[in-house]
Amino acid sequence: MDRNKRNSLIRYSILIIIFVIVALSLYFFFNRDKDVVYTPPLSPVEVVKPEYRTIAEGISTTGYIEAEAMIPVVPFVSGTVEEYPIKPGDKVNEGDTIAVIDKRPFQLQLRQAEAQVAGLESAFRRVDALRESGGVSAQEYDSLSAQLEAASASLELAELQLSYATVTAPSSGTVIQAPSSVGSVGSDEMPLAVIADLDNLIVNLKVGEKYFQSVTGNIEKLKITVSSPSGPSSDAEVVSIAPYIDPLSKTFTVKVRLMSPEGFVPGMFIRAEVLWSEAEYLTLPLAVRKLDGSVYALSSDNSAEYIAVESIAEDGEYFAIDPSYENTRFIIRGQNSLLSGERVRVIEENL
Repeated sequence: MDRNKRNSLIRYSILIIIFVIVALSLYFFFNRDKDVVYTPPLSPVEVVKPEYRTIAEGISTTGYIEAEAMIPVVPFVSGTVEEYPIKPGDKVNEGDTIAVIDKRPFQLQLRQAEAQVAGLESAFRRVDALRESGGVSAQEYDSLSAQLEAASASLELAELQLSYATVTAPSSGTVIQAPSSVGSVGSDEMPLAVIADLDNLIVNLKVGEKYFQSVTGNIEKLKITVSSPSGPSSDAEVVSIAPYIDPLSKTFTVKVRLMSPEGFVPGMFIRAEVLWSEAEYLTLPLAVRKLDGSVYALSSDNSAEYIAVESIAEDGEYFAIDPSYENTRFIIRGQNSLLSGERVRVIEENL
């Protein structure tokens, strides 16, 4: 090989080496910093395992105490009230005096009726004696007999009206209203008193129509508790259940009687708990449930799994689920912002 060819080969080799070096230098220069990939933080959650507990199914509603028997005492005759010995809160027995209305007009009516009956009885005795001897006609006898009968009826009416002037309690109980006074006019347009049996108190509970089958289908199992904000509480028994739904309020009425009425008075506001079933279930706190009724379970790879759990029963704190979820962990905090399949970070376990 001549000298010129050898020098050309050397020069090409040097150029190739320089090109490779430059290429490698540029490659390492532009790739010395690796790409940074952003990894979002895992959502923190709290989880809970279901537990077995007793759930009592029912509803809570409100109402007002009433007396089962509230009797208005209305006078059967009118007149000025001369005696009025009662006041609200008095206990009265059947037959006790509620008021005395001025008796003088009725006493005069009675005296007139007595005098009329006495005169007709005397005349009737004479006519009756003459009739046997043929001294009076049958027509005269019958006319006088009818007059005597009418006068006797007027006498009975006068006696009855005089007795009505003394107004008495038709039954035993407590006077809850006494709106009259001595000197006022008593009439059948306004009661002189209202008497209530405070030993028999009731509540008419208004219950939503969607609970009609639950209530009517479990009458023998119903447990009802009535309580007042002021303190007293009592069990109650069902008196009656309305067989229809009010189309306006969409409710039906459950009438209950208090078993222990002490401390309750008519008009008192109460809250009633109506329970129709009680059993042990596998349960979760209501806080686990999202607004649409679904829940998120925690899968084995710590991701959120969307589950549409069907509620078997529930109360104010827990809802019952199928026993097949006994070993499943459910997300109780942080579930509202999750997506199904999203990885999560457990910060607390209530197991």
